[in-house]
Amino acid sequence: METLTFDLIQFLYHLALAVLIGGSLVLGTAVAPALFSSGRSRADAGTLFGSVLARFDGLAIFSVVVLVITSVLKAIGFEVTGTPETRLVVRWIALVFLGLATLYSSAWANPVARQIRAATAGFDELPTTSLARAEFTRLHERSRRAMSVAVIFGLVALFLG
Repeated sequence: METLTFDLIQFLYHLALAVLIGGSLVLGTAVAPALFSSGRSRADAGTLFGSVLARFDGLAIFSVVVLVITSVLKAIGFEVTGTPETRLVVRWIALVFLGLATLYSSAWANPVARQIRAATAGFDELPTTSLARAEFTRLHERSRRAMSVAVIFGLVALFLG
């Protein structure tokens, strides 16, 4: 039973990492470029990508919760019997930064940016110097950087087990 429990915890841990890393990579390197380079207008592409990202954000937040739970279960039930190995400590640090970056992007920056876009009439026709567009752009850039940070730390955590 202990092996089955560990295998299930390990599976959920790796599945959550796969969703976060793979999802972020697919959104950033395939979905967004394809939508914004298609024949649709930039406004339509932005609206469509915002909808896709809203769905991913919920999944990303859920995946962070799964990572926290499975990491704690792994640590207290299977991995730590004395002083934690350096590899485990580095993995935990990577998971903390992955979680923080994901929560910043998916739980704060993306929803606020979507709210700005939805609440501003004629958003796509506004000049880039407008306050709403400038704030949206700032949040978008920070969210994109946070997702990149999450992917890097996620890869470290994946490598370390």
